[in-house]
Amino acid sequence: MGAFRLRIEFEDRTGMVYDTSRIIAKYNISILALEVLPNLMYFELECENEEIKKKIMLDLAPIPNIKKVEEVRCTVPDAPKDDPFSSILGESSALKKAIFRARLAAEGSSTILILGESGTGKELFAKAIHLASPRNKFSFYPVNCAALPDTLLESELFGYEEGAFSGAKKGGKAGLLEIADKGTVFLDEVGDLSLSTQAKLLRVIQEMKIRRIGGYKEKPINVRIIAATNRNLEKMVQKGEFREDLYYRLNVVPITIPSLRERRADIPLLAEYFLSRYVNSLGKPPKTLTAKAMAFLVNYDWPGNVRELQNLIERAVNLTPGRIIDIDNLHFEGHNELELPEMEDVPLKTIVEQLESKVISEALSKHGSIRKASKALGISHPALIKKMKKYNIE
Repeated sequence: MGAFRLRIEFEDRTGMVYDTSRIIAKYNISILALEVLPNLMYFELECENEEIKKKIMLDLAPIPNIKKVEEVRCTVPDAPKDDPFSSILGESSALKKAIFRARLAAEGSSTILILGESGTGKELFAKAIHLASPRNKFSFYPVNCAALPDTLLESELFGYEEGAFSGAKKGGKAGLLEIADKGTVFLDEVGDLSLSTQAKLLRVIQEMKIRRIGGYKEKPINVRIIAATNRNLEKMVQKGEFREDLYYRLNVVPITIPSLRERRADIPLLAEYFLSRYVNSLGKPPKTLTAKAMAFLVNYDWPGNVRELQNLIERAVNLTPGRIIDIDNLHFEGHNELELPEMEDVPLKTIVEQLESKVISEALSKHGSIRKASKALGISHPALIKKMKKYNIE
């Protein structure tokens, strides 16, 4: 039979475990697994009858001390095929603004510059823009400008003629900018290009013509350029490290992707998505995050952004022996300065309120205004004011 998994959040376990077990016994269902933490209980039952599942959840909800009853479904949601941006998960206003701007930019052919910290999903945005554009029937070519030596990168981008240099292939080789005709080339880490390569790229963007290394003929191309960087190109221009003319050629449509710290409201959604994804792909038994663990994730600073969160969840799925992932199962690469109450009998509501008050106070101190802090926290301006009144934060 199929497994029916329940996640039950509660305030006090007094009498609650007995009442829960009594209700499940009423339906003559076998309990396959049971784990109880201070404020969370996890059941796995042998049941595939949808009507019985509904009745069990309805019977459990009114039990005293139970705060929430939900079924845990370990399935990765399928993204609608007709919307390339559906693969970008998040509901925060900062992310929605970036997606809205990307949707509009996708309709044209102008050069796009995607700005954001490492791990925020710049290539994911670039792919979505390509798939949402009229060029989606042609190829998308990503190039990491920081991963290749300068000479090798130039030959990859521009190609070369036979005999252009020692070891050149007979007949020469077409570069990506030539092969990608009618498609999209994504230049990741464009801030790492040398000044020499910048000059050659500038000419390609201006003229839409390519000339192979060692060649004399120019060939017209029809390519859309999407560039991305985690560096401050304006400061690099001021220091003479990046060509000003190339910067303005790339910065036609700038799109800034918010860091995970600026969209903390999206962390629970992303964490649950990655948890479901890796439980399935790694063939692990279903697992669930405790409320304490989730609060821990929301409060962490995430220097590696979404990529770090993804790695953390995959690591937790691999290294957690049981079915419940608690704070002790979260293995961070760096030091996490978050301090949680050590007392096991502290109510979940108190822990959550302490964390929320701490995060709000730090955001206000850092950003200096309610409007900027609300944007960074991923909540509305009125919602933040309401929470400030609740916690007496000035």
